[in-house]
Amino acid sequence: MTNPSIDFVPVGGLGNRMRAIAGGIELARQTGQPLRIVWFRDAGLGCRFNQLFLPLQHEGVSLREASPADYLLLDRPRPRNLFIPRLYQRLAYDIRIEERTTARGMYDGKNFVQWTKGHHTWMASYHYFHSLTIPQGIYAPFRPLPHLEQRIDAMAHQLGDRPVGIHIRRTDHTQAIAESPTEDFISRMKQLSPDTRFYLATDDEQEKETLRKTFPGRVFTAESKAERGSLRGMEDALVEMYILSRTSLILGSAGSSFSATAANIGGIRLEIVSGEK
Repeated sequence: MTNPSIDFVPVGGLGNRMRAIAGGIELARQTGQPLRIVWFRDAGLGCRFNQLFLPLQHEGVSLREASPADYLLLDRPRPRNLFIPRLYQRLAYDIRIEERTTARGMYDGKNFVQWTKGHHTWMASYHYFHSLTIPQGIYAPFRPLPHLEQRIDAMAHQLGDRPVGIHIRRTDHTQAIAESPTEDFISRMKQLSPDTRFYLATDDEQEKETLRKTFPGRVFTAESKAERGSLRGMEDALVEMYILSRTSLILGSAGSSFSATAANIGGIRLEIVSGEK
């Protein structure tokens, strides 16, 4: 019989993967089983883990970049790989669970520790799947590389005392577009002190222009265009997330894990801006 262990695939963008990995680490801690994280690059996250973070330092937890064989055998089954990984995984593992089923299990209160313990498991997730509420401090294992930490420190110093973070998600995020309109961000920002400085993280260049014109001299943001499929784009995303975590309050977009992750890292309040209010 194969020794009990967990092969784990974090899915999605940066915030999703960070909270999924945190869930995997907690699963390994509670089961006492080795956790092997396999990091796949794709259009939504186009860089290696070690190009953003220092190595994870948890006993029994390892992380590797996906090899060509991993893309064929351990990746998420989907049309692009003709669902071949599912056939292999059903033969190679005692139990397996794909990301959407993991999410449903989380909402249904599934006990993943009990389910996993004693089994050779393949698992994919884009959630911290142990509970609907994400505990404070789960992102402590993630340490940005020194040159990225320097960028974070420099902007945090420039922002001064008690800045407010703004995260406006656009592009293909239909929920954020529908439920968190720009005019509601502007309205909420105008309610704050007239000397408040804002750090704006967004994937839409027009949003940068609009808020700079509306709050001249008070909106700070990345100069480069958001591009999550490249190393530079992912470095910028990580820097933005950690700058947001250094603010006093985050005004975030509906349905985005990016805002929630930044707030959890910094232990600060997240207020979702919603046109439904």
